[in-house]
Amino acid sequence: MNILPNSKSRALLETARRCMPGGTFNSAYLPEDVDVVISHGKGSRVYDVDGREYIDCLNGSGPMILGHAHPEVVEALSQAVSSPSNYYVLNHRGIELADLLVEAIPCAEQIKFGLSGSDATFFALRLARAFTRRDKVLKFEGGFLGVNDYALMSGVNPPLDAPYPRPVPDSAGIPQAILDDVLIAPFNDLERTLGLIESNKSELAAIIIEAQQRCIEPKPGFLEAIREAATKHGIVLVFDEVVTGFRLGWGGAQERYGVVPDIAAYGKIIGGGLPLSVVAGRQDIMRLTNPRNPGPSYSYISSTMSGNTVASATGLATLRVLKREGVYDRLAAIGQRFKAGAQKAFARHGVPAQIVGNGPLAMITLTDKPVFDHRSFCAGDTRLFKKILHEMLGRGALTHGKFYFSLVHSDDDIDQVVQILDHSIEAALNT
Repeated sequence: MNILPNSKSRALLETARRCMPGGTFNSAYLPEDVDVVISHGKGSRVYDVDGREYIDCLNGSGPMILGHAHPEVVEALSQAVSSPSNYYVLNHRGIELADLLVEAIPCAEQIKFGLSGSDATFFALRLARAFTRRDKVLKFEGGFLGVNDYALMSGVNPPLDAPYPRPVPDSAGIPQAILDDVLIAPFNDLERTLGLIESNKSELAAIIIEAQQRCIEPKPGFLEAIREAATKHGIVLVFDEVVTGFRLGWGGAQERYGVVPDIAAYGKIIGGGLPLSVVAGRQDIMRLTNPRNPGPSYSYISSTMSGNTVASATGLATLRVLKREGVYDRLAAIGQRFKAGAQKAFARHGVPAQIVGNGPLAMITLTDKPVFDHRSFCAGDTRLFKKILHEMLGRGALTHGKFYFSLVHSDDDIDQVVQILDHSIEAALNT
């Protein structure tokens, strides 16, 4: 697909690049010759302003797990916007959503609202520091925990030879003082992780981790041992469930792996496509955010838009659909169908590849070696994979390399995506 000189897309893309650095809303961008401007979405498809149709394997980078314009979400949104307002004080929909989240999330005795996943991880770490009265944080290389200063450490393509545990900032503008309070461990390396915990036990406020890091599974016993060490040394264990929450199961990664953190950060799905996040956790920790009883350990967590009625309405509608019987079996089947088909497509062309991830979530690395952490994942042929993604976009599959599937993807949809992948591999190998 090439963007036609006189198309609506061309004009809008030129405006975007004039008004915004790189012509993008966030850190994601597509190659210029296959860049798109989306007009609308319906079900498993999105349509650009020139009327071209794409099978959506991006789904808003995760929030649209029910697909686009799900009728129950649209109905809830229509009711909420019939009197759109932000009240700042309590509203009934926000309370109902809080109650449902406390019921669903294993670690949640109470929750506090934010707007984004970055808010949630930032608030979780502030709360951990307030609770422990310590400063240091341990995170894992290649784990993307949002865009706050603590999160942007050795998460976005860190050098593959960076020495542990020194963090590498992912952005300019992060104070040196924060680098001094962040330690980096390799995911799934239990010996090194436990060693870092032991040697910093009196200074560590939190261990923050994606239980399934990006799409990489934890090794058996890895999370359990970290849980045990955190408990032993009074360190707050934080799960970043922004991606895994309500995706790997109703209880998220906590349910899937049977390990319950002290605090968890949620975003994406819980807003049903609108900005919303939460920090959820034990009551003895969460009580430090209570503005009615501020004290020396009070942890300030607040936002003008927290629990706003419109996002709460779409979040409630989304979660109520996900709670129904058979939903997660279907989501797992969708993901498995893609992974099996993709593996066969690469094998047909003699390209070593692994498709990692659980449920309706997958990533591809072009290697036949074991994948267990960030460095082993990045050992694949990234140049060829970028060419394949470029070809997929031009053939009508919208993806940025991480495949987020939705409940409305049919078997035919998945088979079409696999067929597009197959053709894209062939084209990439021949260019």
